[in-house]
Amino acid sequence: MKKKVHILIADDHAMFAGGLKMILDAHDGISTCGIALNGTNVLEFLQTNHADIILMDINMPVLNGYETTRRVTKEFPDVHIIALSMISDKASMLRMLEAGARGYIFKNAGEEELLEAIQTVMQDGYYVSNGMQHVLQEFERSRKDIEKGYKRDTQQLLSRREIEILKLIIEGHTNTEIAEQLFLSNRTVDTHRKNILAKLELKNTAALVKYAVENKAFLGIDGAS
Repeated sequence: MKKKVHILIADDHAMFAGGLKMILDAHDGISTCGIALNGTNVLEFLQTNHADIILMDINMPVLNGYETTRRVTKEFPDVHIIALSMISDKASMLRMLEAGARGYIFKNAGEEELLEAIQTVMQDGYYVSNGMQHVLQEFERSRKDIEKGYKRDTQQLLSRREIEILKLIIEGHTNTEIAEQLFLSNRTVDTHRKNILAKLELKNTAALVKYAVENKAFLGIDGAS
């Protein structure tokens, strides 16, 4: 890399962030300009400091990676974002790309892959972890459709009814209780539950509840308790 790349690390795990900083600073073409422990810290940092790339964790307190990416893309369009996360499902990767991230790699990626991602993004390209290229292809097809005028609501992964049912699932209600509250049949509720699992590529209700609680903003269920 000819140009010195200034990188901000956004991760609430201080030991991980510190280790990543040591790895990056060992390269002549890279300088880590700071560590932010949450999304709010990221936005505050960018008000008075420059960063070329943010390595963005997703599950952070105060302001998560999805919302932070969306705001940074809008308020600081010259800053490139690479999601760096343990979350490996297709839905999360698509949502980060749709929010404005130009890369998505897993935290167990090797140093060589991380450097490749940084170089690719600095050249205005997109980079995703090995084996996930099909997700990037889907995102690019969607982006082309939007450019052609086929509007897609990227903020609404789930339907209004599915979000309503998901909120009740998080609160611990059974299919029967949900059916009674929403004046639906048990079979209809069960169908919605299965559709939600399929859309999010999750295997069971336990995984669904865990995922939903961690990604309320992503799913549009911020009001869930």
